[in-house]
Formats: sequence, C-alpha cells, structure tokens
Amino acid sequence: MVSKRNMKTIYKRPPKPRYLTIKIQYYPISKKIILLPIIFLLLFALRYSINNFSFFSASVSPTHSLSFLHEAYALTQETENSVPTPSVKSDQVVFHGLREKKQIALTFDADMTPGMKTMLERGEVASYYDKQIIDILNQTQTKATLFLTGMWIEVYQQEAKELASNSLFELANHSYSHPSFAGECYGLGEIPDSQNEEQIVRTQTLLQELTGKRNTLFRFPGGCYTENDLVSTKNANLTVIQWDVAGRDGFNDDATAIENNVIPFVQNGSIIVLHMSGYPNAPKTAEALPVIIEQLKEKGYEFVTVSELFNEDKTIQALEVKNLLSFP
Repeated sequence: MVSKRNMKTIYKRPPKPRYLTIKIQYYPISKKIILLPIIFLLLFALRYSINNFSFFSASVSPTHSLSFLHEAYALTQETENSVPTPSVKSDQVVFHGLREKKQIALTFDADMTPGMKTMLERGEVASYYDKQIIDILNQTQTKATLFLTGMWIEVYQQEAKELASNSLFELANHSYSHPSFAGECYGLGEIPDSQNEEQIVRTQTLLQELTGKRNTLFRFPGGCYTENDLVSTKNANLTVIQWDVAGRDGFNDDATAIENNVIPFVQNGSIIVLHMSGYPNAPKTAEALPVIIEQLKEKGYEFVTVSELFNEDKTIQALEVKNLLSFP
C-alpha cells in the first residue's frame, strides 16, 4: 500500500523547463550597400516601363525616351550647370562679350521637354515658370535675355506674350523640345542631325509671332553641339550663345551656393546662365537672384541684353579654350 507521502512523491509535478539563452553576435551592413542595388533596380524598372507602356510611347517619342528619366533623376546629374568646353572653335559661338567695359548679360533658360510636359499635364509638377524671377527683374529694372524652348512658349502662351512686350527682356531660341544635339548631353534624348532644322525653325516661327521680328540668337540645350550642328545654326543666320559664368542652379536647394557660383566669377563681358523653371528644376534661383543683382550692381556692373552686349563692336568675340581655365 502506498502512503500518502509516497503518493505525493510519485505524482509530483515535473520541474519547470529551463530555457537556454543563446547570444548572437551580428555585424551591421552599411546602408549604402543595401540601398545601391535597390536604387539600380528601381531605375531599371522605371526605364523599362517608360519605354514599353503605350501611355508613354504615345506622349514621348523614342528619341526623347531618356528625357523623362532626366527630369525624374536630374538630382544626380548636371544640366546646364557648368561652363562648357568648346569642342569646336568658331566665331559663330559666343561665350562672353568684350572685356573692356563693365557690362554683363544675365540669361535665363526656359526648358521644356516632352517628359516635363507630361509631368505638368499629370499634375506631378505645378509649373515650369517661376514668375517670381520676372517680378524681381521688373522690380529691380534689370535687363535679361530669356532663351525659350518652343514647347515652353506653346504651354505658356499668355506669359510668353507678356515677356515679349516687356522692354527689359530679349527673347531668344533654345530649340523646340530641349533635346541633345550632340551625343551624351546630361541625359537629354539625342536627335539626329536631320531634325536640327525642325528644332530651330519651329521656335524661330513662334518667336517671330511673339515679337514681330526675326530672332538672331540660339542656345544649344546643355551647351552641346558638333560642327554639323553649327552648320544648321549658320544656315538659320543664328549666333550661338554659350556662357562663361554658371549659376549651377539646376536642382540646387542652396541659394547661397548659387550666389557664390556667380558673384565671384563675373568679369567684364560675362554671360551668366540661370534657369526660370522654378521648383523642382530650379527651386532656389528666385531666392538667390536679388543678392546676385544687388552685389553685382554695387561692383559697378551694368546689366544689358546679349544683343546690347555686342552693340558697340559688331564683331562677336568667341572664348578661347585657354581662357576657360579660370572658370569652374
């Protein structure tokens, strides 16, 4: 017979299980290593979708397929943000005026590609016209030359008419749809030489309708061109206007940096390039502009249009390659 004491022993609850604690040592992986392949995959997927879905193929031609990518990812690229090196020296290409007089030309580019137009129509971008820039120029009575793409003129017809009627401004040709005229030009979709005439003439016609006079100035998108491209502009009786001071305002969120890219590098005859697209392409140009104008006027510079820059001497002076070394 089993006693109650022994029964307690027999039916005693088993002891609680013991848990084994294992310490795991891990080594962190750099975020850059993780993000890099993800970024490449996203870029590849976007490019594939743009080139293959019918929505984009209907609104963006194959020659401009890279333009849309340029707008979406231009944060990692430069657009007209540096002083271009002349691959072809020609009297037809101008980088600055004569250095004898304290006159300078402030220029603004109004870009518009098929990709930008698509983003505008879809409401992804509010506007590619920063009117605040024009307001500042009006308030300070500062002359400027505005290089307009034909597509921009068509999108902003009323605004273009107002600019054309303002005596402070000179309007000039910046191509029709802002493509690359020559090779790998900052991500812009390249066109063949056979399309040069169309890009030039379409905008020439629009400018003629706006201003009532024949335009004589042209700026290549990105500042990229070949000898064949110069034949096209020469046939159209156009002088190619580059620049010797770049504001580097494209996708630049630092107004002070834009000011510092311009003010210290200006000299007699300088041609300054900035953009009038506003956010997101040129988000801080309007903020930097008053400081640039004020400080350059304090230094004794007179702002004139590009055409006025060459009025005293009809010979337009091209910039030699060796002079380029003093600029960033």
